Amino acid sequence: MADPRDDLDAWMNAQVQPLPPPPGTFELIRKRARRRKVTRAAAAAAGAAAVIAVIATVPRLVITQLNVGPGPAARGNAAGDTSSASPHRHHHASPSPSALPSTPAPATAPGPPAAPPNFQATSVTFVGPHTGYVLGQAGTPGHCGPPDLYICTSIAGTSDRGSTWHGVRAPVTGAPSGPAGVSQVRFYNTSDGWAFGPQLWATHDGGLHWTRIRTHGLRVTALETAGQRVFAVWAQCSGGGTDFAAGCTTSALYSASPGGDQWAAVPGAGTAYSLGGAANSSALVLTGSRGYLLAPDGTLLSGPVTSAGAWQPVTGTASPSPAPCQPGAAQASGQPSGALLAATTTTPAGLVLVCASPAAGGAQAKTIYTSADGGQTWQKAAAAPAAGTTTSVAGTTTGRIILATTAGLELSTDGGATWTAGQGSLPSGGFSYAGMTSPTQGVAVPADTAQHAVWFTADGGQTWQASPIP
Repeated sequence: MADPRDDLDAWMNAQVQPLPPPPGTFELIRKRARRRKVTRAAAAAAGAAAVIAVIATVPRLVITQLNVGPGPAARGNAAGDTSSASPHRHHHASPSPSALPSTPAPATAPGPPAAPPNFQATSVTFVGPHTGYVLGQAGTPGHCGPPDLYICTSIAGTSDRGSTWHGVRAPVTGAPSGPAGVSQVRFYNTSDGWAFGPQLWATHDGGLHWTRIRTHGLRVTALETAGQRVFAVWAQCSGGGTDFAAGCTTSALYSASPGGDQWAAVPGAGTAYSLGGAANSSALVLTGSRGYLLAPDGTLLSGPVTSAGAWQPVTGTASPSPAPCQPGAAQASGQPSGALLAATTTTPAGLVLVCASPAAGGAQAKTIYTSADGGQTWQKAAAAPAAGTTTSVAGTTTGRIILATTAGLELSTDGGATWTAGQGSLPSGGFSYAGMTSPTQGVAVPADTAQHAVWFTADGGQTWQASPIP
């Protein structure tokens, strides 16, 4: 009998012939391999997109500082650049990511550019206790344009309340010259800002780009922002040279959202005001919720700053002109010379009005009025010191009043009943503007622009100290 293990051994030791794969097997393998490559590529692209998305969320101000180069255009711009003829053209655009150098980034990012030389400040604005911007002219006055593009309108910025200054890109224009140029600046935040007087320019990326706003031949003499709106006085003027606001015969109030450039007349206040052809001006002040416009004829109008709502005349015992005085002709800065208006509290009801007589012999009568009900009624306070000509007035939430004159700075802590002179090493010629960023902190611009500085107070206006630029 045969051993069955012999058959099993023979079968196991026999040469094995592999069966051929089913038709299409190799093509299926190739398709799967290609599919895996596509999946890996998509995952890599998604990762890159995520990195780009993270970069895109960096605050605009940081991006602006990193992209600003050390060249002249980063420190200021000149009116001689013919590209400014197009009001909607952007200037000095930052390089796209693909145009950036491929060299490794330094361990420490470069700082912002230096403020331009020979900076002569004409206007200041703050968006908080430490962050502010000063506009002025730089370089050699009267020699704007190529080859030195940084010697005209310039902006200096600070993030430490004037301890240090850096350059911020400015609109390509010059000092006021009739209907052209700018002299004033206001910022709503670190992104949205405006240069004006008489032209109107806007930036919405912290100064990286500036766009000229069409005003249809009108000149912007005042601009303020609060709440959810920015307001400006557009006037019909004939003044030439630096007196851009001289000869203004009509004015109206316009408004826009801070992030946009669509300006429109404010309902109820957008009608052109005039005094029968006589030179005039308007006073504009905004609080956290209400705005006030003192029209050329002395009518006080008020409206919301949180929307594009209508403004209406303030009714009072002397309606329809409850204000004790009229704004009068404009100063060189565009501010009124006869009536200056300011808010004194965080509520919409506290106002202070300075009624100034024509100056004579370096002196001027300055009568102070206050209102606790939004201008419906006014109370006469003691007169401010007669020395010097009034240039601006500011109030604080504690009721302090700061008066800037060509003789210096005056402070009242009791609603205008008594006054004391600001102390410190103050410049001759006094100041063209003073404003308060808090009850204790404030800043003032000297009337003499050759001082190359602005002045700060940290004690509510009692003492002032210069901050040179640069």
